[in-house]
Amino acid sequence: MTDIYDQATEAEEQYRAQALAEQAARAQAPVGDWRELSAKWCEGAGCGARIPDERRRAVPGVRFCVECQSVLEKRTTRGNAP
Repeated sequence: MTDIYDQATEAEEQYRAQALAEQAARAQAPVGDWRELSAKWCEGAGCGARIPDERRRAVPGVRFCVECQSVLEKRTTRGNAP
């Protein structure tokens, strides 16, 4: 049986691997495909806000609105990832 620290470490490793894979995919993607790579609507739990084209263009592959991304980053840096 694992303790809470092992579970937190495992979750952190999973989120890091996912983030690195997403970053690698963005780096390999053609620059002109921001419309296809980026979500039009926020994928945050219960959010669904429209992501402005300026954000989609600046961050190809974006999946969250600014507010949800901020919450996600705060949770991740505190070790409380969703």
